[in-house]
Amino acid sequence: MRANGPRRAERTDVTITDGRTPRIGVRFEPDWPPEQLPAFARWAEDAGFDELWFSEDLPWAGGVAMAASALAATTRLHVGLGLLPAVTRNVVTAAMEIAALSRIAPGRLTVALGHGIPSWMEQIGARVPRPFAALGETTSALTALLAGEEVTMSGRHVRLDGVRLGFPPEQPPRVLLGTTGPTGLALTGRVADGVVLPEIASPEAVRWARREMETAGRAGSAVVFAMTSLGDDPGRAIEQVRQRMQRIVEFRVFDRLAEIAGLGSDGSGEMTDAILQSVALAGTPDDALAAIAGWRAAGCETVVVVAGADDPLASYRRFAEDVLPRIRS
Repeated sequence: MRANGPRRAERTDVTITDGRTPRIGVRFEPDWPPEQLPAFARWAEDAGFDELWFSEDLPWAGGVAMAASALAATTRLHVGLGLLPAVTRNVVTAAMEIAALSRIAPGRLTVALGHGIPSWMEQIGARVPRPFAALGETTSALTALLAGEEVTMSGRHVRLDGVRLGFPPEQPPRVLLGTTGPTGLALTGRVADGVVLPEIASPEAVRWARREMETAGRAGSAVVFAMTSLGDDPGRAIEQVRQRMQRIVEFRVFDRLAEIAGLGSDGSGEMTDAILQSVALAGTPDDALAAIAGWRAAGCETVVVVAGADDPLASYRRFAEDVLPRIRS
């Protein structure tokens, strides 16, 4: 659904320059009613998106049930479940559920773990004293179980004695981590297949994250979530992203990424249009293409569009109509 009014003439000189197009995903927002997911997933598949992502945020819908619903409603679409808090489930029951989905829909699932928002984990009695240790143990155990291995582990958070899945998947899904600091990125390089970066990641942040991972082990994949606000009035579209980005900066959980973006380690920098358009798909379709090209050149493999506009569905449709075809071409 497009806004009425004149359109700006579109340039044709914005291209993905490395010869490989990135995968493009779209997020089903956590606070959207779960009964809307099947229809949204079918729309995303028909519109040409490669992937559909959603997170398991308190107190909205459960991630595994949502992943199952999205996979059942589609035939091609890849489903990204992330972030899934590592400390809210026993790792074996999580592996059983993920393995079942991976066998039912081979090659169509990616799982991304996080240590959970501390206040939420405190609220449900799941906060642990060493969250990175718990995240690392859970990731290592989950990866081994999904690979069909017998796992014995005596850790601070995960304790298993000779456990092996009865139905391991023939194609184990990738296991990524959602993290943004040096400690988490080093852990990712050692135990995971890559990283999921939040809605304030510039191309330079992608480069930095990949360097941190590679120093510790291997760079792996990089998935970037990007706020999306496109319209015929680019100034208004950018302003809608600015309001939402300001809330993320003030949340003070992504200080390193804010600093890399040019906003200062405490978010005190000026949030200019140029900075916003380096971390978001904001403005015109050409602006969105330029942002995607920047992330891809930095090593990002997947860009996931997330709500950044007052009418996110209209902005998603605009992206599908005016940006996706140009990426494919």
